[in-house]
Amino acid sequence: MVIGTAGAFGLGAPLWAPPLLGTLPAFRIERVQISGTAFVDSAEIRELAAVPPNASVWDDGAEWEARVRAHEMVREARVRRVGMRAIEIRVIEVEPLALVPDGTLVPLDESGRRLPLDPSAEGLDLPILSGDGWMEEGRISDTPALTALRALGALREYDDAFYGLISEVRLLGAASIEIELRESGRAERVLLPAVEPVRGLRRVEMALGHAADSALTIADARFEGQVILRTREEG
Repeated sequence: MVIGTAGAFGLGAPLWAPPLLGTLPAFRIERVQISGTAFVDSAEIRELAAVPPNASVWDDGAEWEARVRAHEMVREARVRRVGMRAIEIRVIEVEPLALVPDGTLVPLDESGRRLPLDPSAEGLDLPILSGDGWMEEGRISDTPALTALRALGALREYDDAFYGLISEVRLLGAASIEIELRESGRAERVLLPAVEPVRGLRRVEMALGHAADSALTIADARFEGQVILRTREEG
């Protein structure tokens, strides 16, 4: 009878209910589900969370979340009840953004931090940020390179499809980037300002929408208010 009544408790349960229900064997955690992982093994998340054997679904999961967040590939972790005897740990992983040469190709997140991933083993098909000697103590230390990396992150957030076409990114001085696109791109290369790349890309999109020639090599939007389009014949 107690179990049947307790099972009806939800988000509207009185404040005294979770501590009381947490003492009942019927709510002891028997299953820990992991979701949201692509790079971190679920077993590793369970081990990090270290949910005690006698824990209840009504227990405060803040400590379990904090232990999972300590993993260098985890950006966020949340625990929720998914039944009388199960919890789910929902993980949001750190996303790799680009590869940079450092002896081998090294995956980086948007902050320029080296990620503990093997690009070949994970099948990481990411843009390459061209340049050398930028890595120091596991992260990019070069300010222009960080600017280029942030530009790449802004482009991914604005248009994930365009980001998927990017093969390589190169710095052009400290204020501009050159983007080499895969064969499926409308132009072969796009030149954008490094600080506000999305505004530049919008100008490129408008210009390409009005351009009849499909054999474009360069779309140059580095300068405010204009886009220069060059064809293969023009070089």
